Amino acid sequence: MACTNPNIEISIEMLKAEQLRLRKGVVARNTVVGYGYDWRMFCAWAKARGLAALPATADTVALYLTDLLTQGKKITTARRRKCAIFYEHLARGLPSPGIDPIQELLRGAQRLSGEKPRQMRPITVRDLRRMSAKLARIGTPRALRDRALLVVGFASALRRSNLGALNLADIEFVREGVILTIDREKGDQEGRGRFIGIARGRHTDTCPVRVLRAWLRLRGARPGPLFPSMNRRHPGVPLDGDSICRLVKRALTLIGIDPVQHGAHSLRAGFVTAAGEANVGELVIASQTGHRSMQVLRRYFRRSDLWRANASSLLGL
Repeated sequence: MACTNPNIEISIEMLKAEQLRLRKGVVARNTVVGYGYDWRMFCAWAKARGLAALPATADTVALYLTDLLTQGKKITTARRRKCAIFYEHLARGLPSPGIDPIQELLRGAQRLSGEKPRQMRPITVRDLRRMSAKLARIGTPRALRDRALLVVGFASALRRSNLGALNLADIEFVREGVILTIDREKGDQEGRGRFIGIARGRHTDTCPVRVLRAWLRLRGARPGPLFPSMNRRHPGVPLDGDSICRLVKRALTLIGIDPVQHGAHSLRAGFVTAAGEANVGELVIASQTGHRSMQVLRRYFRRSDLWRANASSLLGL
């Protein structure tokens, strides 16, 4: 016999809502925000065609992705929309639409288009030094903040979300350099955390300790974001990923580099590339970047590896 006690029914609904919240905690917050937009787009598409979005069938999802691709959307966009749809089903305790036909569709589209994942060009150590020197000469609070963020971002190889999330309490100056405390990141959704050591540099403009101390003398010792926004509408809040991306592009423009193929990820890519060129081992690099997959890490080495042992250089041409 079904329970008719309203208090118990309310309690069950509350537990279901909490269950949904806990399920969504498996995925990073920024990813959840992005998935929310993708899910709404799918719902609108399905509603306009009289199809069910929840639960969705494999045929419905495949038709939706086909429609996206015929409109000229990238395969990476279609894959993200697929992940958002599957995530929403999983979060609500529903079976995911059949994955095999959808994966087959995306693999076929990948083969036919030959679309390659977009990779940001790495920033070199020389580029970093030039940007830092230029910003030091400008000398405004914004310029010194940007300078410190660029140097620390490069030396730590942090993702832009973690770089923006750093607080003053997350840094510790030691004899060897600086220790960063990272509470949570993309490869650590359980929040185990890790420490990143950043060594002192040999050059004034790229020494993380000197550059960071110069910024902190201006920033002060108040608690909060290490690199706060200086936007008049939102002063003191942490910088988001888009703001960091614009910051990187703006600094590159100052030294005469077209930033169209660069972004916030160029700092992380620059660290990995420079470390590889210096013959630093993959495991040592991965301990700094937090990579768990060596295959993913090796993608950064494609350009620099061309010249390590190049056959054409040995032909005497």
